[in-house]
Parts: sequence; C-alpha cells; structure tokens
Amino acid sequence: MNFKVKSLLLALLCACSQGPGPQTPDGGSQTPDGGSQTPDAGPKPAPVDGGLGADLDPSEQDPASHGGTITFESIGAPGWYPSRRDPETGPCDAYQASGCCLSKHTIEGNALTPWDEDLIVTLRGPMKVKQFAVYQPAGDSKSPWNLVSSWDDRSPKSLQGLRFEGNSTEEKGFDGIIGTECLVDVATSEDFACGPGSEPYCPPQGSGKKKTWGWSGSKLFVMLATMPHAGSLGHACSQNSSGNWFDAPWVGLSHGELVRAGAFGDCHCYAKAPDKWYLADGCGQFNVFEVVNDNNDFRNFDVFSTNMFGYAGYVGEGPCGSKCKVSSLGGEADLIDKSTSAEAARGAVASPTRGPGAALRRPVSGYRYFLILLDVPSRTVQLAVIHPLNVPASVGALLPGLPAQMEASTVEAVRTLRLPR
Repeated sequence: MNFKVKSLLLALLCACSQGPGPQTPDGGSQTPDGGSQTPDAGPKPAPVDGGLGADLDPSEQDPASHGGTITFESIGAPGWYPSRRDPETGPCDAYQASGCCLSKHTIEGNALTPWDEDLIVTLRGPMKVKQFAVYQPAGDSKSPWNLVSSWDDRSPKSLQGLRFEGNSTEEKGFDGIIGTECLVDVATSEDFACGPGSEPYCPPQGSGKKKTWGWSGSKLFVMLATMPHAGSLGHACSQNSSGNWFDAPWVGLSHGELVRAGAFGDCHCYAKAPDKWYLADGCGQFNVFEVVNDNNDFRNFDVFSTNMFGYAGYVGEGPCGSKCKVSSLGGEADLIDKSTSAEAARGAVASPTRGPGAALRRPVSGYRYFLILLDVPSRTVQLAVIHPLNVPASVGALLPGLPAQMEASTVEAVRTLRLPR
C-alpha cells in the first residue's frame, strides 16, 4: 500500500472516532472577506469581551526555540463534494442507497475552497492545552479581527463562544488534558438544528444532546499547548501501546458536516461514493499537525505530518519516518529540513504542486503557540509554531496577550512570517 493511500486511511480513522464535519452552501454569494457564503453557512460568533492575556509560568517553559512556519499558497479549487440531505426532501443527485441521500454541493470559486466553509477542530492526545482562541474579521479583509471564541485553563468553566465534545467533556468539562488516543472536538457554541429538513442533514439528536456549527470564512486559530509523550498525563483512551494512534497527537480540521455526522457510517461527505471512502475525494480533511505512529516505517514521534485532501486532490506531505533523524538536533530547532534532518534555513512554502520539504517539530517539553491562519482573500493557509519566550516583534500585538481585537495588519504579519528566519 503506498503512502498516500495509507495516509488517507489513517486520516479516515482519525475522523471515525470524532464527530461532525463541513458545511455545504448551495448557490451562495460572496462574503466581505472573499469567501463563499450561503444562507446555511452558519451564524457568525459574536466578539468576546476582553482578551485572554498571557498564561505563562516560567517553571513550565523549556529554553527558547527559533519557531517554524509552513505556508500553503494558491489553495482552493472549483469542484464538488457530496453533502448529506434528508432522504424525505433530497435532492439525492450525488448518491442514493439504503436511506443515504447525498446531494452535489458545487463549488465555483477557488478562494481557499472548501476550507472557507464551516470547520471544526479535533484534538488528539497526548496533549495539554493552556489556551485556545479563535479570531475572525469583523467585516472585509481590511477590518479589525475580533476574538470570537476562547478558553483558558485558569478559568476552564468559562467557555466563550465555543463548545467541547468528546472524551466526556460534555459531562465533566474540559480541563486542558487530553490523554493518548483520546479525541476532543472544538466547535462554536452556536446550535445546529439537526433533524428533518436540516441542511446539511444531521440526524435527530437524543434528549439533551446537541450539535453546533464550526467557523466559516477567514479564521485564525491560536492554541498554547505542549505534547509530552504518552504516560506523562495520567490518562489514556487505550489499554496498551499497540494502537496506531498511541503517543501520536493530532490537530485536525474537518468540515462541520463530517463531524456532526458522528462516527463514520454508510452516509457521509468524506468521499463521493460512501462505499469507496478510501478515495477521500469528497469534503476531505486537513491534518494540520499530525504525529504519525501507524506501527510501520512511516512512524516518527518527533515531527508532524501536514497534508490536506478532498475533491481537489492531495496537498502537502506525509511523515518523515526514519528519514528524519531529529534526536541529534538541539532544542532550538522547530522546523526540520526533511532532506538533511537539520534545522530548516527559513520558513517552508508549499502549494498544490509543491510540498514544503520541511516538517514542524513536536514540543514534548515546554509550551508552544500553534497558529493556524486560513485567509480567504489571499488563498493562504499559514501554520506557525512559536515559542512563548521568542515571539517575533511583528506579531507582538497578538502574542502573548491574545487581545479582544487586533488590526488586520497583525494578521498580515502572521501570514507573512517565515520562521526560523
């Protein structure tokens, strides 16, 4: 089995245990920031009052590192993926069998499509999170960006504009700790009305249960976290170390429709034909920061694999496996040149036709800021790992304070970062 198929299989398994995915607009117009918007694109979260402020304890920090970025340019493509519909109302023009009704969701534009749509974050342990924040533009691309969703471990029960689901977080709350092989979905707090006629279709939920929207349009996710090796957090969702996800943290982005569908069944948007799910040619998924275990030659617990796939094809690169020998590097290196296993000279740049040639390093001690910027007008996805003790001056208006609002110029500074140089 070649790596690409193997990667898709792993990504599907990741999605299987989570819950819902994307949002499918039909016949939409243009949003102020250039993204496709439709009547069912979901409500836009209201701004959060006040910022989060810095949450840094010197005793929890390792020596400052150089940081790293991977920049994906020219992202987005026209095409279509299957979107689930109520079989009583349809249309079922993409697929229909055994009560499964899928409609063709046609995408005409190329401005970060389909990642401009409703997206939900999934976190897989081992991982310890201190802060989680989401920013979105108040209007067009030149408008200030508001903090619309936030969580802080100093007041874990004070959720602002978001909701955690999975790993008993609905009953016990989220304390920031995610054990090995455990999964937690992070979405907005805006209710999605499941049941008859819902679009995308979401089966009725039981009493007391609900589903929520993800974030649509341009968005910036910021997470302060560390990812120590399995066994150090005192909680696990596995009985032994033989599982393919053991000691393999993951930060993924999925369409809200896919996540809300729950565990993968026989009817989903992931592939154009549900019985050929392994093709992953539907709404797809974005493995943003993924440590690959898989118990084979691709395994590497030290670095992240980064790739996105769906109806538009495969973008990014898979894991280094044994080719990346990170153990000889000093702690200052956050971005690894895959061809030399040395620290990359500067931030990596990728596109649908060119891989980044570099991999970001997993922080097993000390915390890092993980930034995921999806900027619709520029068709750019920017990934950054930044040490709290070495924040570039150009993004000092964002980190470590995580303010309630920032100027568009600060977002542009995030987009143009090329760390470590």
